[in-house]
Amino acid sequence: MKKIIISHGDKGGVGKSVVATVLVEALVAGGHPVALIEGDASQPDVGMRYIGHEGHGITLGALPLARAGAADAAVADLAYYLEKHVADRDVIINLPAGAGETLDGLAESLAAVADALGFTLYATYSLGKGEAPAKGLAKSLESGLMSVIDPHRRVVLFPAFQGTPETFAWAHSPARGPEGHEAIFPVLAPPAVFNKFLNARGTWAEVRESGTLMVYDKIAIGRWISDATKALEPILAPVLATDAPQA
Repeated sequence: MKKIIISHGDKGGVGKSVVATVLVEALVAGGHPVALIEGDASQPDVGMRYIGHEGHGITLGALPLARAGAADAAVADLAYYLEKHVADRDVIINLPAGAGETLDGLAESLAAVADALGFTLYATYSLGKGEAPAKGLAKSLESGLMSVIDPHRRVVLFPAFQGTPETFAWAHSPARGPEGHEAIFPVLAPPAVFNKFLNARGTWAEVRESGTLMVYDKIAIGRWISDATKALEPILAPVLATDAPQA
C-alpha cells in the first residue's frame, strides 16, 4: 500500500521543512519515487530545492492547505490532487504553520480519502517548546489529524536546536502517554554548514558529487542525514522495507 507521510507541527520555525527534506532524501536514496506536496503554494521551500531534479524520482506539487474557514476546500483540493496526479508513488506533505488548525476538524475525512485511494497515513510532529505547542499536540492527538493515524505510524519530534527534551512543555504534559513514538531530531552544526545544506539544490547524492562542498561539509552533512534518518526510523522503516516501486 502507498504511504502518505505528513510533516506536521502547529507553528513555524520548528523544523517541519527540514524533516520533510530528510524524508524525501531517505525515500529517494532507497529507490522509492516520491511526490512532494508543499502545503503553502506561496512558499514552497522544500520544493524549490528539487525544481529541475524531478527526473531523480521526485515529483512536485503545491496546494494551499492552511485555509482558515475553508478546511473542506483544502481537504477536497488535496483529495483531487492525490487522485489525479499521484498514482504510483509515496507522498510527503510539508504542512505550513496553521495548517493543523485547518485540517484537524476534517481529519476523519482526510483519513477516509487516504483509505479510499489506497494510502496509509503516517505523520511526524515537530514540537515547539512552550505550552501552546504542547496543547496543540494534545488536541491533535485527542481529536485532530494525529488522532486518525495509528500510534506506531507517528513520531513526535523534539528539535534538538531548541533544547533537550526536558526543556519542552510536552515532556511534562499530562496528555503525554505511552502510545506512539518520540525521538530527538538532531541539529546540523555549525550553522554555516547547515546553511550550505539549506541552500543546496538537488538531491543529497547530486550535491555530494557536485564539487560545491568542502570535505568537512560533506562529512558533517552525511553524518547528520544518517542521524536524522534514524530519528525517523519508525516512519521510514515500514516504507523502505517494501519493494521499491518502479520510477
